[in-house]
Amino acid sequence: MLCWLLLIVASLPAPADALPERTLIIEHISVSGVRVGRRRAMVARTGLDLRTPVDEAEIDEARARLIETGLFTQVTPRLIRGSAPGQVGVHFDCVERNTTSVDAIHLGHARPTPLWAGVDVSDIDPFGRGFSLGAGVVSSGDQTAARVSLGRPRAFGQGIGLNVRARFSSGREPFVGPKGQRLGGDPVDQIFVPYRRLSLGGTVRIDLDPQTQLATGLRVELAEAELPSGAQQIDADRSVQPFDFGVGSGQGVMPVAGLGLSHDTRDDPSAPRRGRRTAFSLRGGYFDSPFLIFLGSVEQYLPLPGGHVLRLDLRGGAIAGDAPFFERFFIGDLHPYVPERALGLNFARRRGPLLLDQGLGEQRYENFAARAGVEWRIPLGDPRAEYRAELFFGGAAVTLGSPSEIADPRGPGFPFDVAFDAGLRISTEYGVMGLSVGNLFLLVDPG
Repeated sequence: MLCWLLLIVASLPAPADALPERTLIIEHISVSGVRVGRRRAMVARTGLDLRTPVDEAEIDEARARLIETGLFTQVTPRLIRGSAPGQVGVHFDCVERNTTSVDAIHLGHARPTPLWAGVDVSDIDPFGRGFSLGAGVVSSGDQTAARVSLGRPRAFGQGIGLNVRARFSSGREPFVGPKGQRLGGDPVDQIFVPYRRLSLGGTVRIDLDPQTQLATGLRVELAEAELPSGAQQIDADRSVQPFDFGVGSGQGVMPVAGLGLSHDTRDDPSAPRRGRRTAFSLRGGYFDSPFLIFLGSVEQYLPLPGGHVLRLDLRGGAIAGDAPFFERFFIGDLHPYVPERALGLNFARRRGPLLLDQGLGEQRYENFAARAGVEWRIPLGDPRAEYRAELFFGGAAVTLGSPSEIADPRGPGFPFDVAFDAGLRISTEYGVMGLSVGNLFLLVDPG
């Protein structure tokens, strides 16, 4: 009888806590909601290994790694049935944020260029490998510029980034004198100077703290210009002298090194409502002779009732030495009514409609510049929305010149002007787009 009892007890199932735990093995790892070029990189970014036991803590860490890339707004992990018992797949459902932005759209019309067009785009991580990529091109047919950049935000560890860029431009600069110009003794509308530039440079950025960055860079450029013979300019006092093109004829190599420091407390870099950004930079180079360029800027954003924002800005710079014209301060980079340089190219000879006749219309490429502006921003709709539109009204005081011209008693005096601008600005997932009074002067040439 005892033998039969022992046999019955031995045949009974073991208690639940005594059962051996079945281990699930990772058979495959997959992601969804990710663009094709990033899928393999994102699977690798999870840090999970095949043919290893499923571990809940490790899956949570893998989800955190994907979120930390900044490419997704949401990541949800789940297990799916494998091809055999005891095997499962780990799948991550991702909601990808847009990482591609349109940094600039180049489009304009002004004498002597009938039309120029181009675009500048960038992506913070197009392939999911931690590299940013940017590219741009602009052309009018006889003038063309292109640039490409590759960055690594964490090239040398946390808080240290690297950016490498290359640029090519083939320009045909339209030069005009203060009161006119002559070529071979005959009056002409402008004097063209063909030139070409090819540069390669790099910048190392160091995050001193979450709001402060230090940057240092080096650029080497090959430049070539073809100056016309017999070119003369008519100065403000109607005297005639050889044209000062701000560059020598022939080919040369120009090395440029720079150092910059910025501090940014703005709540949103694309459409801020409060905070301040301060930046200073110093760069020096040598072309036909040495030169040194200092730049400084301060932007302050003040929140007002009703979601309105007041923006104050002050920026300026000075050049010591003899810098080539493409390194000097240009009127279009300061005045809203004059087309700015697109990827370094100037397509227009326009000086701009001036509200005050204080000599600024005679300035073009100069050695010092300053601008003080104010802008009132009025939101349309919810100012806290991720994508929003706003009206803006602003004005600025602008000065641009060279000390030797200001000190000359026969010169135009201290150059000065004020400008007003107004328009609509829309913040989208692809960047900030706007239309203003100043933009209209890019399409309608007032003369």
